[in-house]
Order: sequence, then structure tokens, then C-alpha cells
Amino acid sequence: MMDIQIDEVKHFAHIKLTGVLSRDMILRAFDAAVSHERHQPGMGRLWDFRTADLSLLDSGTIAEMARYSTRFPPGVNDVKVAFVAGRELEYGLSRMFEFFSADAAETKIAVFYSLDEAEQWLTMRDST
Repeated sequence: MMDIQIDEVKHFAHIKLTGVLSRDMILRAFDAAVSHERHQPGMGRLWDFRTADLSLLDSGTIAEMARYSTRFPPGVNDVKVAFVAGRELEYGLSRMFEFFSADAAETKIAVFYSLDEAEQWLTMRDST
């Protein structure tokens, strides 16, 4: 199941996915979030995997997904992206995504177990 909430005040899209997820389901959620009528360029993304199961994904799939957003224009691929995991598996796969995204230097990625910490990080102004 997918639920997308756009927080225009905090300037991020909250993408909550539940259940067993495939590559295609996650990419559809990404597309839906960035094409949402209330989405604005530069909006961060909060991927909420607290009740998701990413066990169908492998490292090759994660690497492919990391390259996917780089095909999008500025304002989509150069934002802060936070992942919130409920289990070690989702945390580890999200960290793997962060590693594979390292060459997309404009995108800042962080992985959390806490929704509150992820929101704080997304809304924190960079000191640079």
C-alpha cells in the first residue's frame, strides 16, 4: 500500500509504503510523489519503510534504483532524502541505496529508525 502526503510547510513529500515491496512498486511511488499536483521543485522526500518488507530486493536492484532519480531534472534529484526503517533489513538496504547514490553529489541522503529524527533532518537548514 502507498500513501503520499505533501507537506508544503515543511517542504517535503512523505511517502509511506507498507507490505512486501518490489522494485516497480517503489519506483511507482517515487514517480507518483514527484508528479503529485502539490509537489514543488526542491522538495525533500521522506521514505517511510517502518511497516515495509524489502526482502525481494537485492544489491543490483538497489544500485539500479539509486541511478533512477538521477535522470530527473534539478529540483527532483538534488534534494534531501530521508529513509525511516523499522527493521535492520530495511535499514541496511536503505544504507546501501545511500552508498550507491554517493556519485549523485547534489542529493543528500540519511537513514533513520525514528520518524521524528528524519523529519528534523529534512527540515534542518544546511550550514553551507
